[in-house]
Amino acid sequence: MTTGKEKCVIAAQSYLAAFALSNIGQLSTTSIITLVLFFVCFQFFLFATVREKEALIQKDGKRLVRSLPAQKRFRSAFLLGLLFTCFYLAAEHQNLTGSLENPLFRAFYLLMTAAGLLVLFFHCLKYLLLVLEGRSQRILALKKPSPEGSRLPLQVKILIPGILLCCWLPWFLYNFPGVMTPDSLSQYRQAMGLTGYSDHHPFLHTLILQLFLRAGMAVFDNVYAAIACYTVFQMVAMALIILYCICVLYRYNAGKKLCFFFLLFYALVPYNGIYSVTLWKDILFSGVMLIFALSLYQLLHLENEGEHLTRAALAERLPLFVKLCLFGLLLTLMRSNGLYVFLLTVPFLLFSLRKEYRLLLPALAIVLGLSLLIKGPLYHALGVEKPAFSESISIPAQQIARVVYEGRKLSEEQIQLLEQTVDYDSIASYYQPELSDPIKALIQYGNPEYLETHKLEYLKLWLSLGISYPLDYWNAFVDQTKGYWFPAAPGLLTNEGISPNEEGLSWQPILRGAIVWKTVEILGKLYTIFPLYGLLYSPGAFTWAALFLFVNCLRNGRRKNLTLFVPFFALVLTLCLATPVASDMRYIYPLVFSMPLLIYASLEMPDTMPREKNSPHTVH
Repeated sequence: MTTGKEKCVIAAQSYLAAFALSNIGQLSTTSIITLVLFFVCFQFFLFATVREKEALIQKDGKRLVRSLPAQKRFRSAFLLGLLFTCFYLAAEHQNLTGSLENPLFRAFYLLMTAAGLLVLFFHCLKYLLLVLEGRSQRILALKKPSPEGSRLPLQVKILIPGILLCCWLPWFLYNFPGVMTPDSLSQYRQAMGLTGYSDHHPFLHTLILQLFLRAGMAVFDNVYAAIACYTVFQMVAMALIILYCICVLYRYNAGKKLCFFFLLFYALVPYNGIYSVTLWKDILFSGVMLIFALSLYQLLHLENEGEHLTRAALAERLPLFVKLCLFGLLLTLMRSNGLYVFLLTVPFLLFSLRKEYRLLLPALAIVLGLSLLIKGPLYHALGVEKPAFSESISIPAQQIARVVYEGRKLSEEQIQLLEQTVDYDSIASYYQPELSDPIKALIQYGNPEYLETHKLEYLKLWLSLGISYPLDYWNAFVDQTKGYWFPAAPGLLTNEGISPNEEGLSWQPILRGAIVWKTVEILGKLYTIFPLYGLLYSPGAFTWAALFLFVNCLRNGRRKNLTLFVPFFALVLTLCLATPVASDMRYIYPLVFSMPLLIYASLEMPDTMPREKNSPHTVH
């Protein structure tokens, strides 16, 4: 039961939460819905408080003493809620001050909204952590050894990719021979020998595309059939990677229901099907990243058993070490930020698998050395051009452009330096807050060679303008990156067919007609109609989910599983440092594609062991 004082505190918190929700929803203060919001918040906060008391307040003589799990849950919910509140204010602060003009009143309005958001996030997160904690404890208490072993039946192994391919087939027939955007067409021209090689889009992926294009042309002598060969390969590869993921999770006691739920996500959420037939490097990169994470997940389980590196243990670990290193190498070669993701992950790998450092340290050094050798001397020998320097400075270029766009005063020396590379008078008209491509194009159309040879001078310019106009820099950074750390609608999501091009390629749909087009249109708009489902289309929502799962894993899960989150946080960090688009689902698709692994890793209890005792280190 709650006391009168506690109810007064909850009422005050409920008012703040209702204030924040009304402000966010732009409700009038006279709207009856504000009263509904207040009562809903009050009842939920009261219910959550009672549940916590029932579950986690222990009796010590005549006193009530808050248990250690409750203290951890309180701190976790508060800190994570504070982080989410900061994210929300950073992204939406300009829309949260109402119609007030006075700066003091605007600040007060924003502060009230921040307090309400913090209260709301805190209670929701605390209750959700409590629910997950109770679920894990019930599963642990009821868990029994499985007599049937860990192998999925052969029929199921065949059925899973079959289901995926059947669900994806309509997207293939509708987008035949595959979805090709300007990025895809650029790689197509390289693969067909129409232009020189470039690592602007990963050269390794271009070679894979070239292999299937040439094989398809040799067999079918038809360019559309050749493109379809690569598309089918990608569909099958992604389906097999998903099968491998489900096999690993099932072996480590994820259960049939949870695995089936994950299968439904991969099979039925439309963008998974569309991406499976889209010729982007991001798709295979997502599969590579999931296999890398799965290999690490299994090694972390072996490490947990406390075996030292004996010959017998080495025989069991070696295949996983080879897989980890092989896909670590592919990680560095399949996308430009893959190398940085790998580098940021290495220290955590070495710490988590420190018992195996004698094997792991030289292996990771070899992976890194091979990556630098391939991307450096080997690509140079093959005549592969490096990406333009302007591609790596999306954020700095946008920040400088924002200062010009806002009409700030620059010195003659600063203007002249900018004029050496771009048309200064065009910067303001080219600048788009959520897309850096126009500014990068302005650099490419200007004099990018001067930028390449005077990097230090431009670095000084960037620093000096940042010191003079920090708010403009901050606003430019937020506008360019917020889609990856704040739940909002995707700026870019999926494409269809083949974009206009000079090569004469055109969309060749096999499934066509008014009914098909209308169905595709409806499927594409469903996320804009139904709440909650729409979160599956928000890149930032997946980042928030990963943060929550990380905290839950830290509190009551297998602590070593925390390392699994590192490459995905590194991915988001690299996007925030160099993304060309503020909210493009494909750039964060590796996190989306690996979410089932992260969900189960955060729920897994410390003593969860593989089902099969006779062969605990082999996934069949």
